[in-house]
This record gives sequence, C-alpha cells and structure tokens, in this order.
Amino acid sequence: MEIDKQELLAEDLAQMVIQLKRVINKAKSTHEIKPSEFTLLHTIIQGKNSVAKGMKASDLSTHLQITPAGVTHTINALEEGGYVERLDDPLDRRIVLVKATAKGEAIIELMRLEHFKGLKGLTDSLGEHDTKELIRLLNLSLIYFKKKR
Repeated sequence: MEIDKQELLAEDLAQMVIQLKRVINKAKSTHEIKPSEFTLLHTIIQGKNSVAKGMKASDLSTHLQITPAGVTHTINALEEGGYVERLDDPLDRRIVLVKATAKGEAIIELMRLEHFKGLKGLTDSLGEHDTKELIRLLNLSLIYFKKKR
C-alpha cells in the first residue's frame, strides 16, 4: 500500500513537534517547577489586577482551559513550594484569590529571561529572514488549529 506525500509530510511534522516539545520541556525542567506550574504561575502574575492582587481558581481554569481539579492540584503544589499564597478577596470573603509570592515572581522572571535568551539564540542562528518566515508559518498554524476547535 502506497502512502501519499501528504501523509508522509504529516508524519514528519508530527515527529518534529514531538522533538521540539521534548527539547523545550527539558530546558524548562532544569528549574524546580514543572511546565504546568510555570504556566499557571505566569498566568497569575500576568492576570493580577490592582484591586484584587490575585486570581480566582475558576478564572484560572477558564483561562487555561483545564479542569478545576487540575488547577487546584497545581495551586497546591505551588503553595507547598512557597510560590503562591491564598488570600481572601477583600470585596467578597467567600472568594479565595491566588497570588504569586516574591519567590514565585522571581522564579518566573528567571525562567522568562532564560526562555528569551534561548529564543534570541534561535533568531541569531536563523537570521532575520528565516525568523520572520518561522513566525509567519507558526501564525498560520495557530489560525488553522483555532478554526478546528
């Protein structure tokens, strides 16, 4: 049975995505927090507003598109490590907010700087033309997968 060219390309692409994901996750795992913890902690830091100074677990669940149980599990791990704390919402005491600690903000900043240093190395290696082409292709990929939802 003959496999068509599109199937072969799809297989090559799948292998490349797997390898890329593995390399990226390995780079992130040099720190004491997991990639899922990084994502949640980064979201808390980016999403905090000046009034509440934290985020509700339900908002994290919605934003990250993961189950409430998954959010709770990740928050518990981050809290145990001293990266986040739970606070009562000053506007509604029934609500518990999750806020990054100074330790949490520091680890995210360190990991963010290392990440961008790696991307800078990639852009230096690819050059301007190929970097712009990669960005263009990744944007097209993102559009495709968003439409498929």
